Amino acid sequence: MKRWGWFGPVFAVALVASIVAGGALTTGKTLYLPGASVEDLRAFYGGSRAAVLTQSVLQVLAAAALYLFGRGLHAALWPGRAFAAAGRLERAAAWGNRAAAGFLLLSVLTSLILAAVADTAGAGVVSALGKATLLCGGALHLGGFAGLVAAASVAGLRSDARTRWMFRYGRWAAPLIAVSVVSIAWPPLVRLEPLYRLLAIVWIVGVGVAALRRRLRPTGAAVHG
Repeated sequence: MKRWGWFGPVFAVALVASIVAGGALTTGKTLYLPGASVEDLRAFYGGSRAAVLTQSVLQVLAAAALYLFGRGLHAALWPGRAFAAAGRLERAAAWGNRAAAGFLLLSVLTSLILAAVADTAGAGVVSALGKATLLCGGALHLGGFAGLVAAASVAGLRSDARTRWMFRYGRWAAPLIAVSVVSIAWPPLVRLEPLYRLLAIVWIVGVGVAALRRRLRPTGAAVHG
């Protein structure tokens, strides 16, 4: 994957497009999940299936691009390393990437299931699927992303990458993105998710551009960190 840096912008474009397309195709009111009742969930997922399907397709693309970006970044920072011999930072970056992409995919799955059963399933099922969609696509996805950003940024700063400002940015952005996990216990923080996503998008696009300009070159410090 010599041109893996393209997956950063692809992720950003697909994610933003999913939000825009979902809003444009929604029939009736948009949905604010933390405060949504069972009736709200039924109305949205039952009446806006085109929006849900379009958004899901774009988010699958975003999740795939994110995973491939993480794989490419891993190979750039830790070339030729078997995962069994991985250090702490390398493992954190790998698991963060898997969690970020995996939970985004899981949120797509629960969203599609909810769209399929919104009209017929019991209130408990509808409510549980709505909460699962919110958590997987929000706090859990962003929590994994924070792990990727933090570990890769520390490793990047130990390398001789010329675009060091992007990794310095990641060092302070990662804890802010990780705050999204607190929304599991305190739902009002979900309102700040656009900010967390923006912080993550700036990082992934910046690192992607650095990779495309061939400014990521690992040293022993990065490999063994």
